[in-house]
Amino acid sequence: MNMQRRSDERSIALHQEVAEKLRRNPALWDIPRKNLERWKQLQDGLSRALEEWDDIFRQKNKEQILALLGSDSEEAIRLRSSSPFTGILNEDERKKIFESFSMKQDHKV
Repeated sequence: MNMQRRSDERSIALHQEVAEKLRRNPALWDIPRKNLERWKQLQDGLSRALEEWDDIFRQKNKEQILALLGSDSEEAIRLRSSSPFTGILNEDERKKIFESFSMKQDHKV
């Protein structure tokens, strides 16, 4: 598996875990919204990708956003590279996913 494909698959796995946490704990939806607002203030505006996320939060419902997080579409892959969902997974959850991808690579050598 090439490195870009592996990175994309790991990103999907991370965001699928984010989606599961959002389903279990709807209060976590405040995190990406607050991230976008904070980044808007820090950067005196948002990058194009983060503006897209801002639009997505205004135009789509939660289920549509959750579906986007786990999608393998070109749009979803591109959007995940500028994800406002930072802070939803704790370090142990992130580490577990990263280690699972590291183990997959180790077994292919």
